[in-house]
Amino acid sequence: MFNYRLTMPYFKHLLFILLILLSGISCQNDRAKSHVTQGSKIPVNKEKPADDKPLLEALEVLRNDPSLKNGSLGYLVVDITAKDPVILADYRSKWPMIPASTLKIFVTGAALDIFGKEIIPEITITNLMSVNWRSSKLLRKIGGRVNNNATTGEGVKAILNYWENKGVDTHGMFFYDGNGLSRRNAISPKQLVDALYVIRTSPYFRYFYESLPLAGLTGTLHKAMKGTVAEGRIRAKTGTISKVKSFAGYVSTVSGRKLVFSLLVNDFDGRTKLMKKKLEAVLIKMAEI
Repeated sequence: MFNYRLTMPYFKHLLFILLILLSGISCQNDRAKSHVTQGSKIPVNKEKPADDKPLLEALEVLRNDPSLKNGSLGYLVVDITAKDPVILADYRSKWPMIPASTLKIFVTGAALDIFGKEIIPEITITNLMSVNWRSSKLLRKIGGRVNNNATTGEGVKAILNYWENKGVDTHGMFFYDGNGLSRRNAISPKQLVDALYVIRTSPYFRYFYESLPLAGLTGTLHKAMKGTVAEGRIRAKTGTISKVKSFAGYVSTVSGRKLVFSLLVNDFDGRTKLMKKKLEAVLIKMAEI
């Protein structure tokens, strides 16, 4: 028969030890959660500086924009100024979305490491002017080099394996083509940022970085944000197909901070030109912080 009076002191002692152990586990979990996100080396939000408020307000305005009532929005903005990167803004960043031509980041970034300097001119024109047929050709060329079969399918297998080996979580990512024209393509904002983040370790990063259009000056961004603080401060791959607009790249802010970002909208109402202006307004706020 259970002797309550005899065992109560021992029970209390055991309960006290269990509470201490559980508390320690909880603290360890909290510390881990504050440092790393699932499938990425980029840490979760720390306290945001007051200077970021205009950017966060602009993103909130975009989230509540009537033209996105029946559409979808996803973004991720990461400050990489210090050794440990910090997420400044994150909204549905793990949702697979139609990327349009920002998909080319995965093709051109992998191609540089696989082929080396010989591919630099091809990468430069592909990203700078967003040439679709060149990106598709690059994808097939990767398939031929890596898997001895120059097809789209083998190219996709090769680049997915390449980015997985670099630490990018490719779960949910889908390539129907190598240029971003298909609405069947699917890439999340986080996957774009993770790729842009890890490619910085490549010996060919400078060539990749310089292949991206420069706001107000070159390529597909040569007219964008001209005359604003963003001119000359944002290098980004653009993407546009019907009801899809996307940007992903790097920002050198007015205060000297370095950011990596992706910003995607799908199935919005209204004209593409108007949506482009709304997204550029957010990019300008990034450059201002």
